[in-house]
Amino acid sequence: MAVGSVSLAVAKSGAKIKGMPLYKYISALKNQKEPAHFHVPVPWITLLSCGKKSPGKLCLLEEIILISKVGHPVKQVLICSTILCLFCPLPTAVTVGLCECSKITLSSVSHNGVLTASCERPDQPLDLITNACTNLKVPLGVDVFLALNCAAPKLVDYSKGKYEVATGGLKSPDELIEVYNNLISKYPAVVAVIDPFRREVSSKHLKIGISCSLLSDITHKAQAPALPGVHGYVFRHANETTVTPLVTPLGTSVLENGRTDGWMENLCTSLKLSLLPQAVGLGLDYVKLGGLGGAETMAKYNRLISIEEELAQQGLLGRCFSVLL
Repeated sequence: MAVGSVSLAVAKSGAKIKGMPLYKYISALKNQKEPAHFHVPVPWITLLSCGKKSPGKLCLLEEIILISKVGHPVKQVLICSTILCLFCPLPTAVTVGLCECSKITLSSVSHNGVLTASCERPDQPLDLITNACTNLKVPLGVDVFLALNCAAPKLVDYSKGKYEVATGGLKSPDELIEVYNNLISKYPAVVAVIDPFRREVSSKHLKIGISCSLLSDITHKAQAPALPGVHGYVFRHANETTVTPLVTPLGTSVLENGRTDGWMENLCTSLKLSLLPQAVGLGLDYVKLGGLGGAETMAKYNRLISIEEELAQQGLLGRCFSVLL
């Protein structure tokens, strides 16, 4: 449990000795020199959770994530996302003009600041978010987009070879593909799907749509072969993760093995507050921090804002060139 913390402490000591911020020190370790410009990763903000641990029947959508268009300041992204998060529960209280999304029950807030929704079908939470964006005049699919973390490996019934999409509702891989394609067709703002199948699934089941990117979580299988059809990878910082493999050529090849068809480091990483500078120093395009509830989660976003403002004041803030959006 202490390996990652000790490694980070050593890196912080090195940065202190050099008299530079941790993100600059990490970047210098990776690139062998300090770059002329830095870019701040685009935050992926989780709006709703409808996964297996939620009180409803739906198990498929562990996270519905809001992604802002590249180029918007972090503070602007957070303001827009906060308004949207506050407005999402309102349709559930509307008594006039009831729609399907009004039947959703929004209950507790999870440990990572995400509102938990009780749903029966995957289109219900997406309709809720779509309606909220429409009422707030937020151009969904233009300025903001969505990603779906399906966490399908957690839903496999190995005895039947099927996925428990909803409580008591099992679907084969082919049937699940149809579910995904229908969602992507109905909601074109969905630009990424994370872990739609278990890792060992055949390559034909990874071909979902043509306008949606497939991402795979490699946190505990970083050395595993690249999956066919996958465009990028999610890398979460675990307790045993040290700084060295992230900045060495070997670690770089592991983190960047999702580069295909012109993708440039399309990685998002779930980091603790003290590890946020690593995301900036490594030059990641995206950072996934959770929802907008709770002091600990908001501290992460505030730290990201402070780094962006610091870089802007120093004239070191560059643009993030991403082909995801």
